[in-house]
Amino acid sequence: MSERYDLALEGCAPVPLAHYLKSLGVVRLVSEQVDAGARCYWKNDRFHLVSTLSSSDLMKFFLEVYQPTPIVAPWNGGSGFYYQEEKLKEKDPTTGKKIKTGKRNQETEATRTVGAIAASSARRLADYRNAIDVTRKVLNEMGLEEAPGGELKETLIQAIRNRLSDRSISWLDAAVLLTSEKAKYPPLLGTGGNDGNTDFSSNFMQRLLDVFDAKEALPHASSKSWLDISLFSTTSDRLVNGVAMGQFFPGAAGGANAESGFGSNSLVNPWDFILMIEGSLFFAAATAKRLSESAPSVLSYPFSVRASGVGYGSAADSDEKTGRAEIWVPLWSGQTSASELAAMMSEGRAEIGRRPAQSGVDFARALATLGVDRGLDSFQRYGFHVRNGLAYFATPLGRFPVRRQPQVDLISELEKDRWLISFSEKAASDKAQTSVGRSLHNLERSILALCKEKGPRRVQDVMISLGKCEMSIVRSLKWAKESFVRPVPTLSSRWVIEADDGTPEFRIAASLASVYGYYKGENGQTIVMPIRSQMEPVHTWINDGKMNVAFDEVPGRDVVWSEGDPVSSMNEVMARRIMRAVQSGSEIYPDRARIYANLADIADFIEGGVDLRRMADLLWGLILVDWPSVKGDEVRRRPKSESILPCASYGVLKLCFAGGPVRDSKVPIVPEIHRRASLGDGTTAIKLATRRLRGCGLSVAFETVKMSGDAIRRTAAALLFPLQDLHIEQIANGVLRPDSNRMTDEDRSD
Repeated sequence: MSERYDLALEGCAPVPLAHYLKSLGVVRLVSEQVDAGARCYWKNDRFHLVSTLSSSDLMKFFLEVYQPTPIVAPWNGGSGFYYQEEKLKEKDPTTGKKIKTGKRNQETEATRTVGAIAASSARRLADYRNAIDVTRKVLNEMGLEEAPGGELKETLIQAIRNRLSDRSISWLDAAVLLTSEKAKYPPLLGTGGNDGNTDFSSNFMQRLLDVFDAKEALPHASSKSWLDISLFSTTSDRLVNGVAMGQFFPGAAGGANAESGFGSNSLVNPWDFILMIEGSLFFAAATAKRLSESAPSVLSYPFSVRASGVGYGSAADSDEKTGRAEIWVPLWSGQTSASELAAMMSEGRAEIGRRPAQSGVDFARALATLGVDRGLDSFQRYGFHVRNGLAYFATPLGRFPVRRQPQVDLISELEKDRWLISFSEKAASDKAQTSVGRSLHNLERSILALCKEKGPRRVQDVMISLGKCEMSIVRSLKWAKESFVRPVPTLSSRWVIEADDGTPEFRIAASLASVYGYYKGENGQTIVMPIRSQMEPVHTWINDGKMNVAFDEVPGRDVVWSEGDPVSSMNEVMARRIMRAVQSGSEIYPDRARIYANLADIADFIEGGVDLRRMADLLWGLILVDWPSVKGDEVRRRPKSESILPCASYGVLKLCFAGGPVRDSKVPIVPEIHRRASLGDGTTAIKLATRRLRGCGLSVAFETVKMSGDAIRRTAAALLFPLQDLHIEQIANGVLRPDSNRMTDEDRSD
């Protein structure tokens, strides 16, 4: 049995993309041309090759034995198969440009390179010579002297594909998708093996001639040094200057600040480019396999999805519109053969439930729900974004582990009736308001963060983002109706459980969101009015045990919540509910809740110890919950050791809006009590409340206490928080005389 070597290739890393593809190129070529049993894996961000080759053997293979894959792209103008048009020395007096003769007979660097390889006698370039010969014959038969466009271009691609060898076809399948509609170009290799003015096939041939002589393909003097640094990251004295690396290696692109001084040309190791292109062929099989699919080409390419402009430091709104796509490249720690790797790449599986991932956010969800191939440890995310002017760069956007994150399953609830996909498409359209697009970005950012890190705060952030999406839809209700945008689907009780971080802000927001009351509608029918219907124009109904929501055709007068101060909005909501209760003929204030507030949390709220903005943000997210399905014990209670009663003034006012009897006495509704308190007139409010309670046989045990304007307004708003009967009794014991309900007629007359 041959000895096997485990080589750590220090020059092969997950970042930049050029070095990742270079790693794939090494294992593919070694497996195909030297050792079919070669295996590979990643460890500490370095690529390991396990084969019969020692480090010196590996160097010798590439320098003396390696047979390059025949890579040609005659559909591109810079491919080296077309001469330039001849120009005279004379200039056109109108345009000032040299006069063209119409004859294409002027050589270029690209045509000279193709000619040099075609004239080579080297055995290792035999397949390349054959590919060039086949290509030239096809072009001659089609009468093409310049790169074609439109249907003729597709005809050429098909003709070339029909006649090239299998080794050449693997490149073609990686660069072009032939569909029943038209040719499409996967993002990894630009637009058909072309990135702007950079033709990858011509550059590949030119780099081969940088490392080999054209006639016999023997290595040049610098070739060994370049290969050593490419594979093992040793020092090298010279690189090739002014060579385009394309989108794969932004750091080698040159330009401003690339080195000391104002700018520089690119510096490229020819072996990096050669092995990078060889590695890109691993992404060929899936394109050939899926020609009949109707999905966009970006979704047919392995591990490629639409760009999501969130989740990285340089994120910009324009990235989703100008970016070509994203590609998520896999990393694995288990030893894998080239054939196993090719099978995995050809499948390119990243699924959410039963549908393929379609965006960067989708892909992160797939990793968190194990919707990818087993045995993969993580993925390096890349986006093909416009940077440095109009150039596309493969920008690294972060590392994502393949790890089960059960909380991400919550997002699947947003897939109901394709709401998330539909909203994403419509919010990203030019017709949508800026605030709607911004809310979508915030939602995607929060989902991406949840995929990477679990915890109640991450779930809260998603809920808050959903609330802001709902808010932005409501602000653009005309657009929403014209675009058939629906409200956010109702969320299950699991959202409440997973988002509970034990803070007062969450507890009191949950209690508010769960408030409901029975009132009379405009036609005299009994309706259930949740807090949600006062924050946005919606109506709810129960179907098959689930709460459903739809926008009202015409916003009603119950919607009173406004942006700005949450205390003012809460007072507006409370005032409206009091008015509706009076109109409904309710004997007492009718509101109840699924989750009741904690007295100590209410005390914090009144005393200014609660983050009101956070509470309001959480409230907008929590109103989306299907509250009829939530159990009362699904929110953690505050420890009894922290239990304190709010101020006595709150107690007196709350007993007038208790939501039930107080010591078996029904306290009729007096709207003026709340109105005075909401205006900051605490003295009058407490006097009215004391008088109302006394009229019901309930005697207050203290004199009127003065409160500041802000404090009494917060106290008035706190009346909206629902309390359990035992807490009402606790308040009654704290602010009423023990002998209440046994008052004399003289007491009642005071």
